[in-house]
Amino acid sequence: MANRNHNHKLIKNLGTCFGLGEMPFMPGTFGTLGGIPIFLILTYLRKFFLNVMVYNSFYLVFLVTFFFISVYVADICEKEIFKKEDPQAVVIDEVLGFLTTLFLINPVGIKATLIAMGLAFIIFRILDITKIGPIYKSQSFGNGVGVVLDDFLAGIIGNFILVFIWTKFFY
Repeated sequence: MANRNHNHKLIKNLGTCFGLGEMPFMPGTFGTLGGIPIFLILTYLRKFFLNVMVYNSFYLVFLVTFFFISVYVADICEKEIFKKEDPQAVVIDEVLGFLTTLFLINPVGIKATLIAMGLAFIIFRILDITKIGPIYKSQSFGNGVGVVLDDFLAGIIGNFILVFIWTKFFY
């Protein structure tokens, strides 16, 4: 029983991005901020790869892995920890959506990294809040998938928008 409670504590910490999702207002917005240190680490790791294509492949594998971990965590949070559908405190999906929005951007330097993160944050939050088109419909899936899929789709659409903006103005 103690091991199960210990696992629930870890799952809750991951699901709420170590408490960011438990903010009394705008938990999704604060939860999205949890993606910033992860993106900075991923950006730092880029220098250890042979070239940008290999790094982008690594980033894609990271996103897919993070997607499945997020579904697992969201499912346990929904069913066993918060005991309600799509709890607001679960923000691991916002982190995934933010990181997905930044896929393929590869900023170089502090200024470019800050601009990329700022644009990604704004674009992703707008799409996550408005839930246009297929984003809204994707929430109907069960077992943690619906919790994560809407943010992942918002990240994919946001990525398309950000890649266009980045290519037009910063590349």
